This record gives sequence, structure tokens and C-alpha cells, in this order.
Amino acid sequence: MAQYNSHGSLRKVLLCPPTYYEELTISEIAHRSVDEGDVVNRELAIEMHEGMVQALREAGVEVLFEEPHPDHKWQVYTRDFGAMTPVGALIGKFKYRERWGDEEPAMDALNKLGYPIVGRVTRGAVEGGDCWLLDECTLVIGSGNRSTIRGIEEAGEILKPHGVEVVPVEFLAKWNHLDMIFSVVADKLALVCAEALPGSFLKMLADRGWRTIDVPVEHVLKTGCNVLALGDGRVLTFEENTWVNERLRAEGFRLYDPPLREFTKMGGGPHCLTFELERDR
Repeated sequence: MAQYNSHGSLRKVLLCPPTYYEELTISEIAHRSVDEGDVVNRELAIEMHEGMVQALREAGVEVLFEEPHPDHKWQVYTRDFGAMTPVGALIGKFKYRERWGDEEPAMDALNKLGYPIVGRVTRGAVEGGDCWLLDECTLVIGSGNRSTIRGIEEAGEILKPHGVEVVPVEFLAKWNHLDMIFSVVADKLALVCAEALPGSFLKMLADRGWRTIDVPVEHVLKTGCNVLALGDGRVLTFEENTWVNERLRAEGFRLYDPPLREFTKMGGGPHCLTFELERDR
């Protein structure tokens, strides 16, 4: 019961219904949307979330849920409480006060479902939107707006005895999480915003034999990179992500693309909304 990379066939995923979801301006995209008067329509968000659940089930993924809590408005973004690794869940630590405590219902769900927890970050901050398993020995964690080097160092201390190396990737805070500018879509293939990523990270990928699809900033600002690999040549994306979807289809991917604008306009997409529990190697 583990995740060994970010691209193998996805078997089980943890979600949280958007029962109490509302706007929260802790990213540049969310700030822009709210400044333009585009606030959350919760009824529509619930409908869109259910559409995503249906898409996942159609793809053969077992969907499990944590219990929504009225004090945790962005609990729907289950990705952010941590990261699943080959040795269990790494529980992170939120940077912004508005999301403090979101870890607790997630941990309750993991405990009830029988998933092990390998450790918990207590210094600085680490959020799951910054985390990608390149392989079962390499976890990259971005440090932009949300995860801090101090937190990433502690994550490395937790995982090193288990044979997992943690590699920090530093970028400008305006990009928020790493999954806004980098997304694994298949074995050795990723969406990237080359303009936003450090050259050293892009070189590391190239040295390891990765190919990349460069996503322009204008599409990054529409949450274009934020997709979820389902394995076996399939990707969970969203209907509004037309530019990226065209490129993925040209690569031969089968796409599941429910409408998700109530989330993307606040800076969240399929990757943000899902916490992987089990993937094939």
C-alpha cells in the first residue's frame, strides 16, 4: 500500500468533498480572481467535484474520502497535507494559518484506512503541492510560496533512512506550488514551465533522460500544468485546459477532462484535489 512514483497506474486516491469550500487568497491566481469579483460558487463546485469523482471511477481508480470540517474551507485540496511515499505517508506542515489543522482530518482518514505514516514535518513548512516522486528513491519538493527549505530539510531527514532522497527545487513565490509549473504525466515525461523553473532542475531531468513539454506562462496562469497522471497513457485534466490538452493528445494520451473552473480559478486543479494512496510501480 504505497506510491513508488508519480506516473504508475493509479489505484486508490483520497479526496474531500467541497462541502465548506470558499475563496482563500493565498496564491496569486486566487488573489487575481477575487480582485476581479470571481468568487466561489459552492453549489457548482460540488457538482464539478462529483464530475471529477466520476471521471476517476471511470478510469478504474478507487475513490476514498476524508470527512469535511466546517473550520477547514480548503480541505478539498487534499494534496497539500503531505505526500505518499514508498514507505508511507509523509505528513507536511502548512505555512499559512488559514490552513493550519487540515492535516488532522487527513491523518484520521489515513489511520482509519490503514495507511502507515512515516513521519511528520514540524519545522518550517512542507505542502504536498510541492512534492513529486520522480522514482521510488527521489522525492523533489519545491520551495516557492508554500514549502520552506527548513521544512524540506526535515523531510529529507525523515526519509533518508528509508532510502528516499529529497531534492529541493527553489523558484519564485509567485508560482505558489511546484505543481503549478511542473507536472509528471508519464514515465520520464513532464509538463514544465521552463521560464519559471531553475536551470539546475531542468538539467537534472535531462540528465536522467526525461522529456518535457514546455507550457507558456499564459497557460500556467490558468492552472494548465496542474494535471494528474493516471498511468497507462491516461491523464486527468480539465475541460478548460485546451492548450495543454491538445499537446497531451498529440502525445497519444487518453484524457479525462471534467470541467473544474470553480477550482482552477482559485489556483487548484486535478493534482491539488487528489492525494494518491496507491500506484503501481
